Amino acid sequence: MLAIAYHFPVLPRYRDQFQHAWRAARGSLQQAIGLVSCELTPPRERHDTFVLLLAWDSQASFERFTRTWVGVWMLNGMGLQREAFAESIRTNIGAKGFEPRTDRHAT
Repeated sequence: MLAIAYHFPVLPRYRDQFQHAWRAARGSLQQAIGLVSCELTPPRERHDTFVLLLAWDSQASFERFTRTWVGVWMLNGMGLQREAFAESIRTNIGAKGFEPRTDRHAT
């Protein structure tokens, strides 16, 4: 299994827009072939990031997803302009402590 965590450092004034974009994309993401689970964790503090945790059944499934329009759109900030982010989006592969859920409808 391939576990990936994306850290989106969204500025507070853009957080509602980001959450709206996530809700719009979640259905398409959950239908991605090979996705085992997905979960978006909102920031707890003002300077924390949104963390999108994805678990894939294989590297090939993830790579196929990154070539879809929704994959490109999501992994590049879900349509928000660069000014909406405090810093670059970070990626962790095989994030420690990430125990993916087994249901495909995790939020």
